[in-house]
Amino acid sequence: METMGIKERKAYHIIKTSLELFCRQGIEDTKVEDVAKAAKVGPATIYRYYETKAELTIQCAIWYWKEMANRYLPLIQSERYMKLDGRGKVNCILDIFVRMYRDETAFLRFLHEFDVYVQKEGISTKRLEEYERNILDLKVYVTDAMEEGIRDGTLYNPYTMDELYFTLTHTLLSLMQKLASLGRIVNSDDMVANVRQVEIAKELLLQGITRRDER
Repeated sequence: METMGIKERKAYHIIKTSLELFCRQGIEDTKVEDVAKAAKVGPATIYRYYETKAELTIQCAIWYWKEMANRYLPLIQSERYMKLDGRGKVNCILDIFVRMYRDETAFLRFLHEFDVYVQKEGISTKRLEEYERNILDLKVYVTDAMEEGIRDGTLYNPYTMDELYFTLTHTLLSLMQKLASLGRIVNSDDMVANVRQVEIAKELLLQGITRRDER
């Protein structure tokens, strides 16, 4: 923040205020006028930085992903992580998903609402390219860990790396978003604790790519 100019600080303030409102009352129910009032600026100021509510929302999603990356990627850049074998590294990466479910429910709810908002507004994939680049930051770590596991004999992968990566991440994120956003709908939803479901999904995914003699 200290190195930001006046314009950057104002843009940051608008993003932070928008996210607080989006997470508290939902993207759909938050108007640009609500953001302006909470940020103590005029609506014209919001539109000077972000031409539409959709653009503001996309930039919020980008900022939120970067915030999560800054918080969790150091865990898989540490000296301890580098000493693990391939399976250990994949396990560490998947553990981050479990930790995020425990600690970042607001983020998961926002992602769920953002996906719904994108579909409802018909936002093009072109406008989401920067957002997508931030989502894919994790891919290189999963790919490197898998390749190391194949080399050191702790993992096997009968799929392409793309098939594996997107199936792993989509399976876990979809479950996490559903549990964080929708909560209890029917009585049977209480039969297994939510966090335990995420832990079991993580364990099953890891077992599926672990060499049989390593299980």
